[in-house]
Amino acid sequence: MSKRRRRSGRMDILDWWQNIMDETKDFLDDTIDRVRDDDDDDDLADDVNDLKKAVAGLNAKLDQLLTESTATRPTAKTTP
Repeated sequence: MSKRRRRSGRMDILDWWQNIMDETKDFLDDTIDRVRDDDDDDDLADDVNDLKKAVAGLNAKLDQLLTESTATRPTAKTTP
């Protein structure tokens, strides 16, 4: 009876490990599919375009501030 019980116990452990391996494989396959999803590329392109617009807006604002500060600064007098 103990031999039969050990075989049954071994089979239960093997079945458990097989389930763990199957679930892990399914999880990894799903994760890889999500990473390879083409929809993310469109979102990334939109984010890059938004970032470019924001940087261009900041550059324009800095240029404006720079021209305003140089226009209000008095010119230095030089003596000949």
